[in-house]
Amino acid sequence: MFKSNNPLDRASDALIGHEIRKLNTHLPRQRRTLAELLEHIDSTVTAVDGSSILLKTGELEELAKTVPVEYRGRLKLPIIVLRRMELGKSVYTVAGDRIEEFTVKRILGLTDYNYQEMYMDHEMPFLYGPQVAELLRKFHTLVVIGFGIPRELSDYESRRT
Repeated sequence: MFKSNNPLDRASDALIGHEIRKLNTHLPRQRRTLAELLEHIDSTVTAVDGSSILLKTGELEELAKTVPVEYRGRLKLPIIVLRRMELGKSVYTVAGDRIEEFTVKRILGLTDYNYQEMYMDHEMPFLYGPQVAELLRKFHTLVVIGFGIPRELSDYESRRT
């Protein structure tokens, strides 16, 4: 799809990839664990553009009720939900490790497994608009929406010669 030999098409693909990266400058540069955020007074993370993302203490405490103590040191926040344009209209995925995906599924009631069984839950969590809205309603400051870069474009620059 994005592997055109036409220079104009390749330039367009590169431009689209660049613009998507620019749209994502509000995403966190680094994420912090739930355990760390609960222990410290400062519950902010820095975004790619240098701004601060404030994670509300009340939401952190509410999320801690869902996540067992032994997993809080692995769950990184904010949770990044990516709009995946190449997958269709209003399709999202969760970026990060298995624990972030599983936590979103637990919050939304999409799994009956518990945290000790999370690796038995093999379904990839595709989220849709209403589910993302519910997630944001419950944990507005703990979730950041970004735009996914299609795999074909993500390494485009390194393939150019």
